[in-house]
This record gives sequence, structure tokens and C-alpha cells, in this order.
Amino acid sequence: MKLKYILLLFSLFLLSACLSNKSPAPKKVDHNKTYAYLGELTPAQEEVKNELIAYLNDLESFNVNEIVNKTYPKLFNVINEEHFRQYISTMMNSKDIMVEKYDTNITKIGEVKAFSNGTKFCQVEYDSDAKIVLLNDNLYHTDTSMNYLYDVLIHKYGRENVTFDTNKRTIEIKRAEKIIAIKEKDEPWKFIGDNLKYRQIYYSVLPPEVLSNLDR
Repeated sequence: MKLKYILLLFSLFLLSACLSNKSPAPKKVDHNKTYAYLGELTPAQEEVKNELIAYLNDLESFNVNEIVNKTYPKLFNVINEEHFRQYISTMMNSKDIMVEKYDTNITKIGEVKAFSNGTKFCQVEYDSDAKIVLLNDNLYHTDTSMNYLYDVLIHKYGRENVTFDTNKRTIEIKRAEKIIAIKEKDEPWKFIGDNLKYRQIYYSVLPPEVLSNLDR
């Protein structure tokens, strides 16, 4: 497979880090949008919700600096922060794809657990809905290559979550996401993804009290 095809697939798996230079103006964020009913929340859960809304707004508007600032910093003990920023910058300036839409909706705020050392953490869930436009006509320009991309994406996200429009060269992907919110003593809330790939590095990143209390 050609390198550009590999990069495109990789970028589709990291939707929040993608933006084309065809859209130089940041997306306007609707700070008044309605989220799913989350039930009666404790004051601690309300605090997490407010911080999470700010973080998701940054994802939706592709605010790279704030995404990095709100990421749990010990992740960068494993992933080089500068390389992370460079990767996002590369995706932002892609001439191959454009993220036309990236919307999120919080669906669950878990229990906020507090520990004697001042650390708090909470597991949360949200849905994302991304629409990607294939700008480069030389990528996936045949039925065979487009079918290959479709097969890869439905294998990863599920057939019911992937919509292709071959005429408009658009792909819409809906995902149910999980994330961990962590607040260490005297520090603001930070966030780190919760999926199989992230869990492979958790033992090198997360505090032991958080590790031992994660839902499996």
C-alpha cells in the first residue's frame, strides 16, 4: 500500500487531529448546544462535565494548543509531545482530506473517585460524529480502492457507524468514545483516551490508584 494511503487511514483513525488547510478559519463552537440527559449529577460530576465540555469544544474547533494543554501530561512520558504537535500540524495542513464536521455529545459521567493523596478521577463517555471529505482525487479514485477503504473502516467502527457517499467523496463515522478525567492535587482536570491502544500504555502513564479502580 502506498504511503499516502497509509497516512490517510491513520488520520481517519485519529479524527480529532485532522483539519485541512482548505478551511483556515476555526469552526464556530455552539457553547449552548444541548447534551444528552445525564441524570442527577453530584457537584463533583458537574465539575467534570464542565471541564469535559471545554475539552470537547477544543476538539470540535481543532484548538491544538488547548487539546495538548488539557491532555494528561504523563502521556508525554511515552509519546514525545513535540512529535505529537508536529503530527497534528501535518494533519491540519493535509491537502488530501478535510474534516467537514466533528461533533460530540456527552452520554455518561461516571463516579468521581477521590484518594487520600488528593488525586481524583472519573470515567466518562461521549459520542462523536465526524464527516470527512476526500480532497485528493488521486486517492481512492477506483471502486476497488474505495471498497477497500470502506471495508477497513467498517471492520474498525462497525457497518452501522460508517456512511459513504462515493459521488461526493465523503465519509461519515459515528463512534462511541470513552475517556478518563484525572485531577491531581492542586492541578486542573486533564484527559486521556480510554481504548485498547491507550490501555496498552496505562501502566507507564496512570497513577496506581487510578489503575486499580478502572472499570474493565
